[in-house]
Amino acid sequence: MHVWRERLTRWFTPLARRCPLSPNAITLLALLLNLVAASCFYLGGERPILFLAGIALLTVGGLADAFDGIVARVQNKASRYGDFLDHVADRISDTAIVAGWMLGTGVRIELTLAGLFATMLNGYTGTQLEATWHERNYDSVGRGEFLLGLVVFPIVSYILVTNGWSDRRYATFTIPEILTLLMIAVALVGIAQRFALAARLERSK
Repeated sequence: MHVWRERLTRWFTPLARRCPLSPNAITLLALLLNLVAASCFYLGGERPILFLAGIALLTVGGLADAFDGIVARVQNKASRYGDFLDHVADRISDTAIVAGWMLGTGVRIELTLAGLFATMLNGYTGTQLEATWHERNYDSVGRGEFLLGLVVFPIVSYILVTNGWSDRRYATFTIPEILTLLMIAVALVGIAQRFALAARLERSK
C-alpha cells in the first residue's frame, strides 16, 4: 500500500498547505470518525444500512489519518507528541473497528478474541519496530491492507444480512467467521514479516 501512500501525499499536499487545523486535531477527528464507524458496524446486524454508513465513515477516517501526517510535514509541525498521539489513535481505532464488525456480525467470542489479539499484536510489532530501529517500512502487511479488508468485509456483511444468509455455515463456520480467520491469517503474516525485518535490521548493524 506504500504506492498509494505516495500518491495521497502528492494529491493532498496543496490542500495540506492551506489546512487551518493542526495535525493533532486531524488525528483526533480521524479517531472520532473511526469510533463512529465501529459503532455502525456493531449495530449493522440489526440495521444493515449501517454497514454501508460505517464504510463511508471508515474511508473518510482513513484519509484523515493519512492527511494529518501530510499536514505535519508540509507545515513543519511534526512533533514527537503528534507521532505518539497518531500511533495511540491508530491502535484504538483498529481495536474498536475490528470488535465492532465481529460483534455486529455474530462472530463467536473465541474467534473475536483471537481476531482482536492478532490485530493488536500486528499493530504493536509495527510500532515497536519503528521505535526500536527508527525506521518505517511499508512493504509488509500493515494498516493499509487491514483497512482495505474492513471496507470489503462490511460489504459482504450487508449482502448476507439483507438476503437472510447470515446463519449459513460452511464446516461449522459462518461467512463472517471465515473472514475473521482470513483476517487473523493475514495479521500473522504481517507479524512474521516484521520479525524477519527486525532480524535483518539487527544483522545490518
